[in-house]
Amino acid sequence: MRYGFLLSRRWLGIAVLAVLVAAVCVLLGTWQLSRHEYRAEQIALVAANAEQAPVPITDLLSSPSEPLPADDEWRSVAVTGSYVGTPVALPQRGIEDAAADHALALLAVDLPDGGTWLLAVDRGWYPTDAFIDPGDRLELPEGEVSLVVRLRPAEPASDRVAITGQVFRIAPAQVADAAAPGADLAGSLVTGAYGSLVSETPTTANPPTPLPIPAPNYRSNLSYAFQWWTFALMALVGLGVMARRERAALDHDAGAPAPTPRLRRRSDAEAEDAEIEDAEIEQTGSARQASDTSSV
Repeated sequence: MRYGFLLSRRWLGIAVLAVLVAAVCVLLGTWQLSRHEYRAEQIALVAANAEQAPVPITDLLSSPSEPLPADDEWRSVAVTGSYVGTPVALPQRGIEDAAADHALALLAVDLPDGGTWLLAVDRGWYPTDAFIDPGDRLELPEGEVSLVVRLRPAEPASDRVAITGQVFRIAPAQVADAAAPGADLAGSLVTGAYGSLVSETPTTANPPTPLPIPAPNYRSNLSYAFQWWTFALMALVGLGVMARRERAALDHDAGAPAPTPRLRRRSDAEAEDAEIEDAEIEQTGSARQASDTSSV
């Protein structure tokens, strides 16, 4: 049997290794495909929620301590109230591959039943610049304001040392502490969500730029999936190539004649062209010989 050597211990080990590599690559490709499908679903959800008309905040949150349902992320709510405390900066939160800081604030939302909820609001971003005072970008409008915000899940608290007037994550409790440190605020803090500003009326002379909706970018996972599956195929093809080379080496050692290359039969047109070319070469050679004789 020409390929009986594949049953040797060495080749069985090589085959097992190649199959394992292929299997791992297939699993990684399948995982990337699942990531692609998940991101596609999330992007579709964001697009659908962002297009819906604003609703009262109590339509999406039954209580201030309720976590924001995953299906309601990026839904718009209309709220009215006034900012309390001082503005808060969120440093080093880049936007669209550009260095940026965010302007945060705490809004006392007036509810129809007379109650008050304290909502952390991300008013937008401004370019990070150590040579420009961002005070006008952080400035808050006074008095009653009407906002449309998109609800986002609250971020976990940061364990970094707090800096006056700054936070490192949009964790509502930390935003409230930075906006009004030590103050006994009237109202219930919304702990499971924060608002990403869409519009603010009235606003300041130079407000921060509202955050855009994330652009759909989920195709990379699909390309990664195809890459892993290609690697799996390459592992198996490589095994076959190695086996053929081993067989050729064994034949050579055994003195087997090398395969005679098959000559391609020339067509009549090619044969005629070859004859013309030979005649031209012969004629050129004769002319050169005559020239050499004449020179002598």
